[in-house]
Amino acid sequence: MKESEVWFQRYLREHGYDAVTIRSVAKRAGVTHTTAYSYFSSKDHFVAEIYWRQVQSLAPAVAPEGASFVQRVRIALEAPTLALAAEPELSRGMLVAILGDSPDIRRVREQVGQEIARRLTTALAPLDDPELAETLLLAYSGAMIVVGTGTQDYLSVLRHMETVARQIDPAR
Repeated sequence: MKESEVWFQRYLREHGYDAVTIRSVAKRAGVTHTTAYSYFSSKDHFVAEIYWRQVQSLAPAVAPEGASFVQRVRIALEAPTLALAAEPELSRGMLVAILGDSPDIRRVREQVGQEIARRLTTALAPLDDPELAETLLLAYSGAMIVVGTGTQDYLSVLRHMETVARQIDPAR
């Protein structure tokens, strides 16, 4: 992770999502806010990009031979879920940002979704069932929205996804 991203996460942790502005980020980076806006269309775009970089840096989701379907689902989703659980302010900002409707946010949201789908496909190998992976992705996305409402935490997402996996396990 770049030094600027580490700084941003620390700033977000200390001051909260609402206090972050593109101007504050630009000032810390030593550039004008105009320059910062040439890279990021909004604070939400910036937060979404930070999250996207975090997702990209996760270790691959490779399940050991003999892993059960439920274990494979957990392997696919555990790292991105625990990364969010470890950074509550980034997570809060990401959940707000990723639901935005700007073209930049939609692009990042699509990239994140594709990466989570790729993690599921990798972990579920040798099963080659795109519909199964898509169903799991939709369940995971829904669980993340529930977390965003504040009624559940990230660790409950993993428990719920294990329940979903048990219910749709093809070997069941």
